[in-house]
This record gives sequence, structure tokens and C-alpha cells, in this order.
Amino acid sequence: MIRLIVPMAVRSWKIWLRLSASVVMLTAAVTACASDSSVPVVEARAQEVNKGLMCPVCPGESIDQSQHPRAEVMRRVVDEKIEAGWTDDEIRQFFVERYGPSVLLDPPREGAAWLVWAIPPVILLAAGVALYLALRFAVRSAGRSRGARASEEDLSDRERSEYYERIEEVIGLDAGPQPGSQSPSGTQNADEAGEAVAR
Repeated sequence: MIRLIVPMAVRSWKIWLRLSASVVMLTAAVTACASDSSVPVVEARAQEVNKGLMCPVCPGESIDQSQHPRAEVMRRVVDEKIEAGWTDDEIRQFFVERYGPSVLLDPPREGAAWLVWAIPPVILLAAGVALYLALRFAVRSAGRSRGARASEEDLSDRERSEYYERIEEVIGLDAGPQPGSQSPSGTQNADEAGEAVAR
């Protein structure tokens, strides 16, 4: 028994040691990647500007992500402008003058472009109001149907028996005379019919 327990304990100890080493190495890698102190301020600024400029050749992709030669040239221009002392807004304006306002990934909040910022909240508000009205209508119609059922159940026994008697009368009128029961007019019509056949 001891021969079985000792190798298992040694194996589990090695597994725990490997697992602990893996966790330590992973933590160190994540910490190294997450620390912003290793990135110079100038490079961090360039990355921020690059993330806000769209590649003219690859729509919907920033020059920070794009691998197109035009995006590479634009990244070099951003680096040069930052080294020359330009502000981020001046660099963006430089590219807007060259490529138009569509080069900005964040549309400007002035002129007709403000609609891009205003329309989504308006749509969300309208959808919320429509949902509220639909739910309110559903609750009201459910309340009405419950009230109608309650009024049907509130019939007294006398009213219910009168209602059933009327139904039976209507059914009796539609069915006509029952077999075996002849009315006096029915016998008279049968006699007349017999005389007509005899003639």
C-alpha cells in the first residue's frame, strides 16, 4: 500500500510544482504586456492618433490596424508631426484637409455630422416608448378579457336556466316536428295528399 501512495504523492507534487510555475510565468507575461510604463509617451500619443484615423484604402479600419502601404505612410507622417511638436488636433486637421472629414473614425460633432451622434439615442428612445406602449396595451387587453370572463361567470342560476330554455326552444323550432308526434294540421295535410293521389 505504501508503495502505491508514495509514487502518487511524488507525481502529484511534481504536477503542483509545474502548475505553480505556469501560473507564475503567465502572471509575469500578463503584467509585462499590461504595463504602460514601457511604452514611451511619444509612441503612446502616436498610437492614439493612429487609432482615430481611418485608412483611405481600407474602409472601417484605422491606420493603426491596417497593413496597406498608404496606412504605413500615414503612420510615418503622424510620427514626424509629433516629433515636430504638433498637437493631436493639428495632426487630425492635417489629414482632414488632405482626405476630407471621412478620414476620422469619430465623426465631427458639428454641422450636419451631428446627426450621426443624435440619431442612435433618438432611435433607442423611440423603441423604448414603443415597447412601453405595446406592453401597456397587452396588459389592458388582458384585463378586459378577464373582466369579460368574470361577467360571464356572474350569471345567476335563474338567468342561466332562462338562457338554456331559450336555446332549447330555438333548437326545437329548427328541428321541426319530431317523429311520432303529428300536429292536427299535419294530419289534415296528409288526408288532402291522399285524396289527391286517389283522384
